[in-house]
Amino acid sequence: MKTVGKKVDLRVTRTHKLLTMALIDLLSRQGQRFSNITINEICDQAMVHRTTFYKHFEDKFALLSSTLTWCLRDYLQMDVEKRLQQPLQSLSGIMLGNVLTTIVQNQKEDEAFNDFFRNYIGELFKQDFLELKRRGKQFALPVELVAEFHSGVISLLVTWWILHFEEEITAEQMDEYYYQLVNENIRLE
Repeated sequence: MKTVGKKVDLRVTRTHKLLTMALIDLLSRQGQRFSNITINEICDQAMVHRTTFYKHFEDKFALLSSTLTWCLRDYLQMDVEKRLQQPLQSLSGIMLGNVLTTIVQNQKEDEAFNDFFRNYIGELFKQDFLELKRRGKQFALPVELVAEFHSGVISLLVTWWILHFEEEITAEQMDEYYYQLVNENIRLE
């Protein structure tokens, strides 16, 4: 985000907000697939010119990444160790009642959205493991491998859980599934 001196440029903030809210609105509409949403539709919804969109985002995937980060802002402020020790419980406190749950449920048939979402969640967890390494945590295996493994499992569990939300599976149960799926010697102690 551009800044003037130490102040945030309010025009940039406003444009990001308009584009984010437009994408959220479009993704929340029943039957609207991310794959079919165009930059023009986003811009029309946001009342922002197409050239302005491209001054801020490379493409709609960059906007989606920014939007997911905005939706998960409270989660991202949690302590890394807590997020990793109870990954689904940590996410559930943020996602339940959040527009992100509605979006993921509405987009469950869109392969491009689901692939992007899984990769996005996976990347968050990879960064968390790398942060633990920076803090001095020792791993028996290469941390990059541990991070890749856990991020894959967690991102698939998050997606599976949201798609099976009507079954009323608790976050605690999902964390238990997680720990049953991973090797006892690899998970965090």
